[in-house]
Amino acid sequence: MAIAAPDDRHRNPEIAHLLFWVTSVEAFVLLIAGSGLLFARHIITPEWPWDLSPFNALLLGSIYSASLLATAMTVFVRRWAPARIVMPMIFEFTAVVLVVSLVYLDRFDGGKYGTWLWFFLYVVIPLNAIYHIWLRRDLEPASSHAIAAPWRSVVLLPTILLGVYGIALLIAPGTFTGFWPWAIDDFHGRMYSVLYLTPALGCILLWRSAAKVEMVTLGMTVALGGFIPIVGLAAVDSSLGKVDWSGAGTYVWLGSFAIMFLTGVGLLWRSKSQRFA
Repeated sequence: MAIAAPDDRHRNPEIAHLLFWVTSVEAFVLLIAGSGLLFARHIITPEWPWDLSPFNALLLGSIYSASLLATAMTVFVRRWAPARIVMPMIFEFTAVVLVVSLVYLDRFDGGKYGTWLWFFLYVVIPLNAIYHIWLRRDLEPASSHAIAAPWRSVVLLPTILLGVYGIALLIAPGTFTGFWPWAIDDFHGRMYSVLYLTPALGCILLWRSAAKVEMVTLGMTVALGGFIPIVGLAAVDSSLGKVDWSGAGTYVWLGSFAIMFLTGVGLLWRSKSQRFA
């Protein structure tokens, strides 16, 4: 896969070996966690650090499956684009989850190996991400091309605005999950803030400059992150029958993920006319 012209390689260097290997391990863990929670809950949930309902397993599986795309692209491309946008997203995601985990430490079962692995990963991964962000802090984006202003408003802005909802979930999860298709406690409400905060950050990072490979990476990640929860909710509820499909709240919840899905599709469509960097 050719991702950089020879004269652009100084602007888009290879990622460090440490970043490559840590991200490779992260991708493997995301593959196991995401696919396990979506397709083999009976195997994964007994060792999960806390008790999971089928709906919560669905949403966590969706988060990890979408995240797998971003980390896999970083490993596959092995250059600062797309790592330029993936590393800040990883840092935000893992740092928020770590803080929420520490606040709700009583929810974790210390007798499960999954708990110890959870905290190990959520300490190591954000440290790795912020270290490499700092290491490349003076490096200009690989591409000087920006997404045209009309496209920024249509494709990026809606998802950025969803990031405000993610902040609201952190502050008052009980209030802002009251319309969700299933009951959400404060712990899970704050955990799920990363569903909205992470893609919003990715869109912000593309606002000024967007290499094609960055647009493809974010587009696939956000599209999958919007698609799986919609399909998964229907699949899980087909056996449980607990979702009020005629409720306004359900439509709002589905609409938020539809916005993400359309954002991802829009980025992928727009990337067809963007040069690789």
